Amino acid sequence: MPTLQCMTAPAHLCYTIYQGATFRRGFQWCTAPYPTRIVNGELVNAQTGKPVPPSDLTPVDLTGCMARMQLRADVLAPDVLLELTTQNGRIDLSGGGGRIAFILDAATTADLPYGQNPPAAWCTAVGQLEILHPNGDVSRVAEISWNLNPEGTR
Repeated sequence: MPTLQCMTAPAHLCYTIYQGATFRRGFQWCTAPYPTRIVNGELVNAQTGKPVPPSDLTPVDLTGCMARMQLRADVLAPDVLLELTTQNGRIDLSGGGGRIAFILDAATTADLPYGQNPPAAWCTAVGQLEILHPNGDVSRVAEISWNLNPEGTR
């Protein structure tokens, strides 16, 4: 599981769902004692541009947290294409060490309607991952672009 997201602003990620296949992806949410950003896929100090050494990273404690994300054609679209939450089992925070995992079983991905007419069918979507902390705080951790790749073997 990559450790890329150590930020003061939401990370920007891109995932592809292969229709009909199990989807398991995720990342480790960490913090650093200074502002960071991702440059060419590498986490760097936002002030110096130097790579962030692993020793500067602290995983976020997700004990007691919940998570939610709604995929939409665009952020302001009214229709939800797919909902992922800790309650529906599509987001898992139980790995410890700041690990956030997205899980879609093969039956779920097979049922995703592929096409260019949201919400009836879609091929791209966006989602904003929010973490709900036990004290009531909400953190927007990532903004994720999603692609749906159609299944040819049925």
